[in-house]
Amino acid sequence: VSDKYVGELDADNVADYAAAGYITGLGDKWSSYIPAENYEAYRMSGEGKGCGIGVSVTSTETSIRVTLVYDDSPAAKAGIQKGDYILGTGDLTTEKDGSSAVISAISGKEGTDVTVTVKKADGSAKELTMQRAVVTQKMAWGKMLNDKIGYIRIENFHDGCADQFKTALQSLTDSGAQSLVIDVRHNGGGRVKEMSAALDPLLGEGTIMTLRMKNGSETVYTSDADCIDLPIAVLIDDQSISAAEFFAAALQEYERATLVGTHTTGKGRAQRTYALSDGSAVNLSVEEYFTPKGKSLADTGIAPDIETALTDEQTANFYFLGTDGDPQLQRALSEVQSLKN
Repeated sequence: VSDKYVGELDADNVADYAAAGYITGLGDKWSSYIPAENYEAYRMSGEGKGCGIGVSVTSTETSIRVTLVYDDSPAAKAGIQKGDYILGTGDLTTEKDGSSAVISAISGKEGTDVTVTVKKADGSAKELTMQRAVVTQKMAWGKMLNDKIGYIRIENFHDGCADQFKTALQSLTDSGAQSLVIDVRHNGGGRVKEMSAALDPLLGEGTIMTLRMKNGSETVYTSDADCIDLPIAVLIDDQSISAAEFFAAALQEYERATLVGTHTTGKGRAQRTYALSDGSAVNLSVEEYFTPKGKSLADTGIAPDIETALTDEQTANFYFLGTDGDPQLQRALSEVQSLKN
């Protein structure tokens, strides 16, 4: 290529594609190559942090809508709310430049300013200037619903999730919760140690998960004997992946919870990330993992005890359904109510 190619050679770009092709050639959909320009954001996300304005969003090619605003974030302080649309930043707009370009531009160096155009629920558009900051993700939180039913949402199992989950659980039990609904739908997984720590107060003594490496060595995560004694339902769907599946599977196998929703994805391998000399990284499947009963979920996933599906429209608006407009949540509430009685 160096001697014969008639075009301009971008050696770094060629190297990225070569590395990505090598990992793709493994035929493992869970392993991936991470270019140097993306690795820092990837690393921070796994640590439960990010540098930007502190929101989670859902997007189409030309639309960005806020699904979650992190506590004490620049976005929260500027008045951005769940349901707001981000129209653009600087000279970029979602309509002209696309969502990916706008999202990328909003992220940036800590302490720098960014101006974001936001459309509010009443249709008004506002330009809000914020200072980018390193923020902690909002990974787990709870609220009390009717009839003393505690609801806990788990977004992911990144670093810090277990502490947020336990705080939410403690708050609900202190407030008199008589049953629980735990929501791991649209949860892409995360750290096994965080998932295990979150499960510990829900399970009695026993194995939570076993990880096995190529050489046969195993790591076993366990729970102690202390656990709460409340009826539990867990919400799952086809976007409950990895740690989210094993969280639900452990509760199901120990008969500690009723699973409500739709069949999960079926991931049976754990990855570790290896940084490379040029600042890029490889996220490589290096362990197989198994449920408390020794089952692999690879390509099979787990089936709910109570199958309840969303319509296509409800799925598209998942983050904005609310309690009354969410048939899966309503079915789970009905189930724990019957168990409580």
